Amino acid sequence: MIKYIKNNQGMSLIEVVAALLIIGIVLISFFGLLIQSNKTTHKSNDILDATYAAQVKMEEIYNASGGAVSYKELAGGYTLDEENPGTILSSLPTNQVYKYLPHEEDRFTYYLTLETFPADNTYKNAVYVHLEVVENSTNSKATMENVYILGRAK
Repeated sequence: MIKYIKNNQGMSLIEVVAALLIIGIVLISFFGLLIQSNKTTHKSNDILDATYAAQVKMEEIYNASGGAVSYKELAGGYTLDEENPGTILSSLPTNQVYKYLPHEEDRFTYYLTLETFPADNTYKNAVYVHLEVVENSTNSKATMENVYILGRAK
């Protein structure tokens, strides 16, 4: 390099083109990385939004469970899907599955499934709640599940 500084001839055209080619390859690889990072960030934000919506809905169901006597009171605003009863989703000893039709609200679609326990079971006053939330424009999903005790407010 010092030789070029002292030399008045400078660099040849081939050396300049080679240097620009190397710089171009490095920059193109960084642009790909930046684009992928941007896509990942947007997808993460959509999943975070769906998770927040699921959490809010689960809190509503939890608040309803305090005064509820039946699983039907937990599913306010949802319509029971009588044609497709659904399959058991939990590993708990539940005996009845109640699958509800998709419920759209704002940018999200909510899929609610409730499972009840047998009357002779320890969990007879409990309901297993499975909620899946899908962000409509990107299909980003969040799933939450819990077991709520009915009538705990008494």
